[in-house]
Amino acid sequence: MSMLPQPYESIRQEAGVPTTLVALALVGVWLVPGFLAGAETYAFWLMSGEATPPWRAFAAQAPGWLTFALLTPLVLRAGEWLPPDQGRRLRRVGVHVLVALGLGAGYALVAALAWTAFLDGQTPFGRLVLSWYLAGLPTMVLCYFGILGAGRATYWFWRHRRAELTAARLETQLSEARLSALRMQLNPHFFFNALNTATVLVRDGDMGAAEDVMEVLGELLRETLREDSGHCTSLSDEIDFVRRYLSIEQARFSDRLQIDVDVPPELAHRDVPAFVLQPLVENAVRHGISRRPGAGRIRVTATQANGALVLRVEDDGPGPAAPGTSDAPDPAGDTGGTAVGLANTRARLEVMYGDRAGCTLRRGPAGGAIAEVRLPADD
Repeated sequence: MSMLPQPYESIRQEAGVPTTLVALALVGVWLVPGFLAGAETYAFWLMSGEATPPWRAFAAQAPGWLTFALLTPLVLRAGEWLPPDQGRRLRRVGVHVLVALGLGAGYALVAALAWTAFLDGQTPFGRLVLSWYLAGLPTMVLCYFGILGAGRATYWFWRHRRAELTAARLETQLSEARLSALRMQLNPHFFFNALNTATVLVRDGDMGAAEDVMEVLGELLRETLREDSGHCTSLSDEIDFVRRYLSIEQARFSDRLQIDVDVPPELAHRDVPAFVLQPLVENAVRHGISRRPGAGRIRVTATQANGALVLRVEDDGPGPAAPGTSDAPDPAGDTGGTAVGLANTRARLEVMYGDRAGCTLRRGPAGGAIAEVRLPADD
């Protein structure tokens, strides 16, 4: 059975503190006033000219104070049984005063025994107990309410801290759920477009290219459905995923699609949200390359500015529907690209980084579109 009442036992267990260490801490705390009282007694002896060894002064005073180490769990239990900060406070405080006076008898008994054993064996024991009890009344009441106050403060701090941890845990779980929902929203859209590409190739009679597309699609499917895949990946892995996705699009556009990837080796290890580039590249294909009469180019770059990582996807297509503006919407009547791509990317960045990250779409200086993701510096 634990020496501490609930919820103090729960606090001890959550903190991982052994019961033995709690007991030693209580003894250590109450030895401090015991040593001070012994030093005071020894100082009085020196001033009166008595030649008594100092250890006798400490031996006579310390046991009485160590009694409070035994009484502390009882005081805490009294505080749990009758919380002084609830209900009729004045009546409850009065009851605690009576309990303090009752427990004070134990202090007086132990102190009298120690005094008789180490210093004064002549004074009648009953008189000595009464003397210690009356002299120690203020100290007993103050110590009682000091223990009670420290216990209640610890309890309320623990409750507040536990509520904070619970709220943080729930917020983390909510963020994880939102990220998972956004990712699941992205995957079906991506697979639908890849299957549509294979369908077009089959319709055109290019069975070899269609088989290649389905093989790459299978690899991408295994990658996205891996159970150990998290919400973040390295930039090098993200670029590899984009290259495989673009190989599917190249099968559809043949020599009409040119790809240029420029990622410095020193940035390859940086963590980025998984699938952060794929919807931007998909947008560039659907609203850039597919709308050009001839060949088109998609350029994927990564740079670092003031520690922040900037990922950019550029195309030389007709550009956003509203020239000269950022965050331009999809062209009229097309809700499949940006609605799932850019909006999804912005939502994921907001959940993961708050206002420290962003995603924009703007018209390039020479035409085309530039989609840019800015990620915060590594912590």
